[in-house]
Amino acid sequence: MTGLPYRIANSGLLQPLDAHDLDRDPRGIVWIWEEPHPGSVYCVGVDPSVGITSWDRTLRTQDDSKTDNGAIELIRVGRDRDYQVAEYAAPIDPEDLADVANALGRLYGGTDEEGQALCIIEVYPGPGLLTQRRLMNQFGYLNQFVWKYIDAAVPRPTGSYGWVASSKSVPLLWARTARHILKGGLRIRSPWLVEEMADAEIDPQKMWAKAIRGRHDDRLRAMMLAVWAAHEWSLDIESEKTEVNTNASAPEWQASDISADKMMEAWEERWAELSE
Repeated sequence: MTGLPYRIANSGLLQPLDAHDLDRDPRGIVWIWEEPHPGSVYCVGVDPSVGITSWDRTLRTQDDSKTDNGAIELIRVGRDRDYQVAEYAAPIDPEDLADVANALGRLYGGTDEEGQALCIIEVYPGPGLLTQRRLMNQFGYLNQFVWKYIDAAVPRPTGSYGWVASSKSVPLLWARTARHILKGGLRIRSPWLVEEMADAEIDPQKMWAKAIRGRHDDRLRAMMLAVWAAHEWSLDIESEKTEVNTNASAPEWQASDISADKMMEAWEERWAELSE
């Protein structure tokens, strides 16, 4: 189901896009599947990229599709299920991405007293710190995810804002959010996010996935971050290592005509096989 298309105006407000402004390229458009509700809780996942300074849909080139997108995913947090409500992806630079995140995070402020949805940004490695600093310093957007560890009975906040990707945190991000999604804990509305999920190739040694060569996984990463923050998951201290069959080959969904439902089933079976 395709959402309603909007653009971010210079005022920071959303403006509907006319049909003549649309084509098969979804980049640079805010896609909305649910209008904001003041009684709901929302989370914003942000995966910045270096991008292209001053990129605009009207100035697209044939090669800019090869540039990684800065991606934003918004979810409404439910009791038994989360719902994707909005999405944005475009090859814009990290500071421009902060402008979009500010507009969407405030639009979906929900129950937060300051009208700011909880925002989680991948700050390292990569340029995400620029996005976070602009959000906090320029826009006063302070409802930011705080990094936590579990090294005792109670999670311990570190005082550091944002998500840090590492050889330990990424497998945990993948394992927990993939399980949540595959168990039906998230209603996905974006066909472009489903496409990225189909293009995610599992590395059986590192126990995480990344996009196959020539494709993108920015929406998927942003969505996983949003789900992680929404459920206040923390990093467990690794207690033991699990041996993995490294000879298993990853399924090549991108070379088949598999449906989204069948892809999800195959993804779940593959993950269960690697986790045994």
